[in-house]
Amino acid sequence: MLTLDARQEALLRLPYPATFLPRLADEIRRDMPERVIGLDNRTLAAETERCYTYAAYELGITRLPVLVRWTKTDVGSGGALHREMTVDLTIRQADDPNLAAADLLAALAASHRWPTPRSGA
Repeated sequence: MLTLDARQEALLRLPYPATFLPRLADEIRRDMPERVIGLDNRTLAAETERCYTYAAYELGITRLPVLVRWTKTDVGSGGALHREMTVDLTIRQADDPNLAAADLLAALAASHRWPTPRSGA
């Protein structure tokens, strides 16, 4: 009898990439056009697939809302998330990669909203 571990089951529950990823690439183009303006549709689709696949299969991010936000952020940053070794190791070594990824994404979102100190203030 075939037995799957929790991670394998979670990966099987993710949407079928061939139908899901083109819609995600379209959403990225719609939501952050200034970040992907230099990418044609084929390149954007390939980058979306690469970032999504890396996050799901290499890092173990399997909660769909977190995986979508991760993919959007990674594509929109030109791949900065998957190239940063400390980010990679933090997510890989976490007890719950989904929670670690959600925390990191929340911190990134907040860092752009907090007022920055002015010099001389």
